[in-house]
Amino acid sequence: MSVLRQANFRLLFAARTISFFGSNLVPIAVAFAVLDLTGSATDVGLAFAARTLAQIATLLAGGVIADRFPRRLVMIGSDTASAIVQLVLGVLLVTGSATLWELLALQALAGASFAFFTPASSGLVPQTVPPESLQAANGLMSVARYSAYVVGAAAGGALVATIGAGWAIVGDAVTFAVSVGLLARMRLAAEPRMHAPRFVRELAEGWQAFTEHTWVWLLTLWIALYFLISYAPFFVLGPYVAKQSMHGAAGWATVLTGEAVGSLAGALAGIRLKPARPLLTIGLVFLVSGLQLVLLAAHAPLALIAIAAAFAGFAFAFGGVIFETAVQAGIERSKLSRVSAYNWVGAMVFLPAGYAIAGPVASAIGISTTLWIGAAWLVASTAAVVTVRSVRDYGSPPKPELSSAVPVK
Repeated sequence: MSVLRQANFRLLFAARTISFFGSNLVPIAVAFAVLDLTGSATDVGLAFAARTLAQIATLLAGGVIADRFPRRLVMIGSDTASAIVQLVLGVLLVTGSATLWELLALQALAGASFAFFTPASSGLVPQTVPPESLQAANGLMSVARYSAYVVGAAAGGALVATIGAGWAIVGDAVTFAVSVGLLARMRLAAEPRMHAPRFVRELAEGWQAFTEHTWVWLLTLWIALYFLISYAPFFVLGPYVAKQSMHGAAGWATVLTGEAVGSLAGALAGIRLKPARPLLTIGLVFLVSGLQLVLLAAHAPLALIAIAAAFAGFAFAFGGVIFETAVQAGIERSKLSRVSAYNWVGAMVFLPAGYAIAGPVASAIGISTTLWIGAAWLVASTAAVVTVRSVRDYGSPPKPELSSAVPVK
């Protein structure tokens, strides 16, 4: 593809691919490390919540830093910190000396370091390709993410089932180090620096850019509630169900691999398909992600749950490519990392609570009931969101250089 002819994009693509591979070793490793330590689904949720809460708490600062300093250097610093944190956690698990509180603390540090990577990465993509290639570049980035997910989830399950969770996390530390080496080889033109002299003013500018388009903040809120009500219960309760009746780590790895395969297909579709009403399409496609909740609630066969997870992965990846391209095309480039940070903070703001309460709620009302509520909410909320004019009537993303072409507000 033409975007891969850009040397800087190739390096960024390679760095993200290897880093994503390592990162996808970790969720299953952390989940089963916690279950081995305490046997509690609630503690699994707390481990996920610790990482997510720390990430949310530092994302806005990460957005300001990524708009103020060279984004490549911000990503290198973030990957370096992540490598150190994961190495420490992996060694503690391998040596059998880890405690739950150490694991929670290190998960929090991992989340904080990643918070600087995400907005810097979103802002860096437009610096490596011409404007007309943005959707293709975002699609390839999703391909990198989800192809690594396919292999990483399967490898993570195999490592956990054979030699233990600690080695999977050590492997993640190595991939962060490789990513640092690739990012260090990039050569970019000098980036313009912000003129706003105060941190608070910079945040205010980013907030204004985030809120001036209704579709941006509305879809962010919709995804935030999806994470709370639908996503978190599936990924907290799923490993618990798998440990009881779906062959443990190997069974849950099958579900994650199914999601990864679907996500890869969604990313590939995002490269080529340009729907006339992209945001409406996101909403309609996203409805299929409720199927995995229904099947897990009904104790369906493992193969069917894995297939449903593939559909959910497709919806999330395809929607992510379309939405991120729209944001990159519609937001001023000097504010893009801050808007990305607000988007990530807004989308993830309820996720720690979702992780933390999924276990207690399921204990109170039952696992199946919790999952059915998540599926029903997804259908009702999607129906409401797609009727909003700025979502329903949003046209093809405008080119950034055409100042007169602005999206529906």
